Amino acid sequence: MPAATDTSADLALPSLDLRALARRAAVPAALAAAAALALVVAGGPLQAFADAIRRALELDPRWVVAAAAFELISFAGYVGLLWLVGSRVSTRLGFGASAQVTLGGAAATRLLPTGGVGGAALTLWAFRRAGLGSRAATRTLLTFLVVLYAVFLTAIAISGGAIALGLTSAHGPLALSAIPAVAAAVGIVAGLALAARAGTGRPPVAVSGRLARVRGIVRDTPEAIGLAVRDALRLVRSLDPRLLGAVAWWGFDAAVLWAMLHAFGAPPAFAVIVLGYFVGQVANTIPIPGAVSGGMVGVLLAFGVEADLALTSVLAYRAIAIWLPAPIGLATLGALRKTIAGWGAEDEPQPERAPVRPLPLPLRPRTEPARAAA
Repeated sequence: MPAATDTSADLALPSLDLRALARRAAVPAALAAAAALALVVAGGPLQAFADAIRRALELDPRWVVAAAAFELISFAGYVGLLWLVGSRVSTRLGFGASAQVTLGGAAATRLLPTGGVGGAALTLWAFRRAGLGSRAATRTLLTFLVVLYAVFLTAIAISGGAIALGLTSAHGPLALSAIPAVAAAVGIVAGLALAARAGTGRPPVAVSGRLARVRGIVRDTPEAIGLAVRDALRLVRSLDPRLLGAVAWWGFDAAVLWAMLHAFGAPPAFAVIVLGYFVGQVANTIPIPGAVSGGMVGVLLAFGVEADLALTSVLAYRAIAIWLPAPIGLATLGALRKTIAGWGAEDEPQPERAPVRPLPLPLRPRTEPARAAA
């Protein structure tokens, strides 16, 4: 891909209008409260929703505290992995900067209308500001995502395969477990195949024109992914403990759903929770509000979980996963601005100073020898 040119718009983070965010959150909250009241009063065909609300009023708060702790540990894992990948390409991307980028990206993803790509866009932007070129920043981000989503695909393949082969006590539609497992396995094999072919094709060339750039990106994407998979494999072979951050990011976030199922009732088999969580996350690619929640609830219902338990647990999980890190991320954006500004100040050329010439030494008066007295 051709190197992108820097513009003045790249020099600062977008400002956040807290009043607009508050208004944006207040309207859905008011609608949800009104709908909750109507559901409790209506009953009848909406009894499942009314039962879900009653479950929410009877939850065990200890599980809520545990879920909040799980979510914080999940983000700590994300920070550790980003620190590992970033520090290999720039000394500026240490633990502090990685934490700021992670939490700032969480705020961008959850509070701004970015279609779920706010975090990735902010991370790429931070890599550029840290001094990486366009291609190096993209490759670093892809390497990070390959490591992260390798855990994602592996979890779907294992949990779906175990259910499809009857290795667990879970019972549900065969297609709902087998198809995701096969698709995840195919994704893993495809990534390894791209890594094997990486470096054998034509090197990317700079092109001009919008259509030509789009064609160039489409042509160069498999090569870029293959190189990122190679970089990810080298990271895995290093056995750095921070690689566990990828497992912590997904595992402890899924543990929030597990804790909420415990808080509201009896959870299903562990494999069902894992499959429901990860397949539900796939729905995040659909630009429809509530797609993730709907996907998780649908999988849980298909495997025999009670409707009110599934609905309440998933909504509680989403509330913790969204609104716990969001205010922390908003507070972190200010620190990230200062960090980026500091990098910019370091990169600015220093004005040349005129050479300092030494001042001439003052002439010492010549002293004449005293004349002898006549």
